[in-house]
Amino acid sequence: MSENQNQRVPSSHAAVWDVVISSKKTLINVSIKELWNYRDLMLLTIYRDFVALHKQTVMGFLWYVIPPVVMTLVYKIVFGNIAKIPTNQIPPFLFFMSGIVLWAYFSACISKTATTFTTNAPLFTKVYFPRLVIPIAGCVSNLWQFLVQLLIFFGFYLFFLLKGTPISFSYRIIIVPFLILQIAVLGFGAGCWISALTTRFRDLQLAVPPAIQMWMYASCIFYPRSSVPENLQWVMAINPLVPIIEAFRFAVMGQGQVNIPNWLFSVAVTLVLLVVGVIEFGRAEKTMADTI
Repeated sequence: MSENQNQRVPSSHAAVWDVVISSKKTLINVSIKELWNYRDLMLLTIYRDFVALHKQTVMGFLWYVIPPVVMTLVYKIVFGNIAKIPTNQIPPFLFFMSGIVLWAYFSACISKTATTFTTNAPLFTKVYFPRLVIPIAGCVSNLWQFLVQLLIFFGFYLFFLLKGTPISFSYRIIIVPFLILQIAVLGFGAGCWISALTTRFRDLQLAVPPAIQMWMYASCIFYPRSSVPENLQWVMAINPLVPIIEAFRFAVMGQGQVNIPNWLFSVAVTLVLLVVGVIEFGRAEKTMADTI
């Protein structure tokens, strides 16, 4: 072997790699710096989702407006006029629409994130990038539709306010951005966990839609928490969405049953789901090419 072949590569050449992929992973395998370095990919993914949603649609932007308004009218007739469910002095239209808009964003986040591995398997097996880019981009792209629908809600809110409806608007509204963030984190964490489990148990893909539907009916979307019988209040207490929706109604309209310990429990559940979801997501991405 020649002398040149025996020479070692100078240490100055050891830092030429942009990314080092190793089998040794920590429990929470997330690099904020790496995610930031791939921000361009995240923005392109958000743009792709936005374009795919509106491409070749006739009504375009109106699809943001029509579904929540139509659903609110239907639920007002069914749950308000027929079932006579009370809304605690909140106009039924605003009561139902507030729950529908918040639920729509949560449902979109968890549904989009829960299919990360199954939808993007061909891409994941060919190109390396932080896999969390995809679910984060999904939650952010859904945020645009949510904000538009939230503006529509506040448009109707202003209409009822000018009519003299007894709804109060005060400093409490400052907690609304935090509630929106909590919904996004809750949907992201639960979606990451489900996405990781679907790489091993494909049956979960069929179980997720009905499970989300049942979660909706247990989340005070169509009824106030005060109307729930005492023997079922424990369901409201363990559901992390209930304090968020009730807090939103209280912050915006001055009506709602807000229990601080329950809300703190909701925050704790949200953080636990986030941590567990990210851990399981990191574990699944190491073996998804073999199991999916």
